[in-house]
Amino acid sequence: MIAAPPISSDAHLRDRAFTLIELLIVIAIIAVLIGILLPALGSGRERARMVLCQSNQRQIGMAQQFYADEFDEYIIREAGGIACREDDRYSMPWALGYRPYIDSTKNWDVIRNDWFEDAAYYRDPSRPDVDGHQIHYVNNGMGFHRNDAGEVEWASFKPATKRYAMPFTSSVYYLTGYTEDEDGGYYRGIYRPNATNWRVAVFYDARARNGFHVRQDSGGRRTEPHRHGSGANILFMDGHASFTRAEDMDDETNWIDLDFRYTLPPSSPASDIRKCPQGS
Repeated sequence: MIAAPPISSDAHLRDRAFTLIELLIVIAIIAVLIGILLPALGSGRERARMVLCQSNQRQIGMAQQFYADEFDEYIIREAGGIACREDDRYSMPWALGYRPYIDSTKNWDVIRNDWFEDAAYYRDPSRPDVDGHQIHYVNNGMGFHRNDAGEVEWASFKPATKRYAMPFTSSVYYLTGYTEDEDGGYYRGIYRPNATNWRVAVFYDARARNGFHVRQDSGGRRTEPHRHGSGANILFMDGHASFTRAEDMDDETNWIDLDFRYTLPPSSPASDIRKCPQGS
């Protein structure tokens, strides 16, 4: 019997090796899978950022309710429109007034102007970190009235408002995302040496309007309707937060609280004034 010739190791390796075409096919498949997975991963990350932003707004909404429970049903609106009553807790900016209800280590009696650097609950992870702002939300401090024809029109800044004075708190916008400060000009004007937390926080009251847009004093937009793609998170007057389409943010009726009475909130009793604007 004649024995078969031994198979060389080179021939055995050739039988097990990939051909160039097979290798290119594998690489192409991997590239296709990466192309499919990367957008999904990016979308998942943005979804997580949107959920965290909404959670932050809900914390602010809860703080708003706690504040109202303590201060005779008032919620904070536009503090800067009240003539510099900086020592009055009824006229504090929202970011300062609500902070102790979110972070128990921060109270109005502690004099430390940290410019909200450790207030992560006031920051939106979807907002580009390009301009130094420590607060990423602005609230609705806009006032309206009815003219002689019964039409609703822009009137002035709105001071603190009683919750029950607004008939539709679940549908009126209270707070949303602050847009980018493109050249950092507002940041430099706000976060300057010796600025108190009150002076920093009062900037984030939405106190100007142009058409259906909440805008910067110089004409630039103050809100960002496309913060999370096709819309943005909104905190409503009743304290709940939800995703809202960009076109709905531009609907003027969603910003009008229908409370046309303009009465200033009461002053805090002298014994209750503890230099709150300087507090952290």
